[in-house]
Amino acid sequence: MELRHLDAVLAVADEGSFTAAADALSTVQSNVSEQIRQLEAELGAALFVRSRRGAEPTDCGEVVLERARRIRRELESLRADLSMLQGLEVGDASFGVVGTASRWLVPELVADLRTRAPGVHLRIVEGASERLAAEVLDGDLTQAIVTEPVDDRRLTAETVLEEALVGVAPVGHTLPRSPVPLEALNALGLVVPPPPNPLRAEIEAAAARQGLALDVVVEVEGIRLIADLVAAGAGAAVLPETAVPEALEGVKVVSIAGLPPRRLALVSLRDAYLSIADRAVRDAALRMIRGRRVPGRSRRKSGGATATRAAGSAPRPPAAS
Repeated sequence: MELRHLDAVLAVADEGSFTAAADALSTVQSNVSEQIRQLEAELGAALFVRSRRGAEPTDCGEVVLERARRIRRELESLRADLSMLQGLEVGDASFGVVGTASRWLVPELVADLRTRAPGVHLRIVEGASERLAAEVLDGDLTQAIVTEPVDDRRLTAETVLEEALVGVAPVGHTLPRSPVPLEALNALGLVVPPPPNPLRAEIEAAAARQGLALDVVVEVEGIRLIADLVAAGAGAAVLPETAVPEALEGVKVVSIAGLPPRRLALVSLRDAYLSIADRAVRDAALRMIRGRRVPGRSRRKSGGATATRAAGSAPRPPAAS
């Protein structure tokens, strides 16, 4: 097996036919057909089903394609690593992050990399945890910060941040003394993300443990919009503490009774090799998270101590009142 055989397989899959693959590879169709035939003979399996409409990968072909794409990525990482070691200061990296953490993490991460690793070209994707995990599995992202739990055994998950879930309510509403029961927030109507968002699942699980039926008044895909909707009087919300902008007016932030903290994890493929550029991004992200200060909004407005801290760090004492 040679790299040209894998290039042929990838080209046929990407282009949809042997003829188009030959054009993409700047060769003739007979060469592509011969390379596929040789590989099929060596592996003892048909890789494509040929038809008038083109070529479709078989089940065996899908397995070969997944490995071929991984090999291609490894070769690209190898070239990038050598370039960086030779002082050319170039390298591509990809990083995914959930929206609740991106607001404070991404600006710090980019600023740090511009100083420490200016040759790294970074592609950042913000999205829901389930989407980011799927893109890591597909190889579209090298690593991502997602919400736990992470159940797929193909992924490694390192808990990097533990943060409190807090209640957010319009300032005009009276609430019981903090920590506030979830039932009191629910009585105002809740603004929540739609299923299967992990935060929605956490809120539903907490409500189920208390025998509470959620009164959902608005479902919104972007978690960062939720606090703004609360400020506009749409209802109350349960959010990670870091997802509530400190400068947002018109809301009060309170501790919630009996609600466990939320955990974020850094995930990557279990057998993935991280290039020098990706390792630089990983190290910078961990450095930003471990140096993260607990926001002061909930202490100022609710009087309750916060619980946000980097995983593995010692709990911080409550702020003096």
